[in-house]
Amino acid sequence: MNAGGFMSGGFGRGLLGGLVGAGLIGMLFGSGLSGGLGGLSSILGLVLQIGLLFLLFKFVMGFLRRRQPAHQGAAYDSGAAQAPRPGLGGFGGLGGGTGRTVKLEISPADFNVFEQRLGLIQKAYAAEDMAALRALATPEMASYFAAEIEETAKKGQVNKISDVTLLQGDLAEAWSEPESDYASVAMRFSLIDTMVDRATGKVVSGDPVTPAVSTEVWTFARRPGGAATDWKLSAIQQT
Repeated sequence: MNAGGFMSGGFGRGLLGGLVGAGLIGMLFGSGLSGGLGGLSSILGLVLQIGLLFLLFKFVMGFLRRRQPAHQGAAYDSGAAQAPRPGLGGFGGLGGGTGRTVKLEISPADFNVFEQRLGLIQKAYAAEDMAALRALATPEMASYFAAEIEETAKKGQVNKISDVTLLQGDLAEAWSEPESDYASVAMRFSLIDTMVDRATGKVVSGDPVTPAVSTEVWTFARRPGGAATDWKLSAIQQT
């Protein structure tokens, strides 16, 4: 769109030129070429009329634009979970269902399982027990754990984890989709976390005595309407 407004466009210029041309032709045929001062007065009058018509046109168009309703955004289901989904930071990822989402109620039994999963998964990871990790996590998460363990082994090291203690757990969001139920829990926990040389057992990094404190958002998934024991780790987001 041109910045000069409606009359700066081709249609505006054509309309203005046509009106002026018509006025001039009328004056030439009506008054001849010797109209003198009367012809000049007619030209000024014509220009004044065109200017008044243009101002009237702009006023009417502006009024009509103000009367148009504002654009309405797409409607959404008020029962759907409106909080943002957990990011895919850290490791792992969600299945990414695209169906309708609804809020999901989480029971004390679910919270107990989440706490248990925290300790069991950390223990299995430290022991490089892939069978246990596949039973506790989704296939995508288990694959990521396997890649991490393999990368650490290539360096001749092993990640030793012990004394995992949940300090605080808060539900961030829980929702249900046609394919899965999901629950994201912010977990603050302490643990002994070290990297150890596989050959010598020497600590390469980390404090083997003083527990480290970490906060992460763990997202769990299960089949829709499943039992508390069906929850599997689906994603971890560092905070």
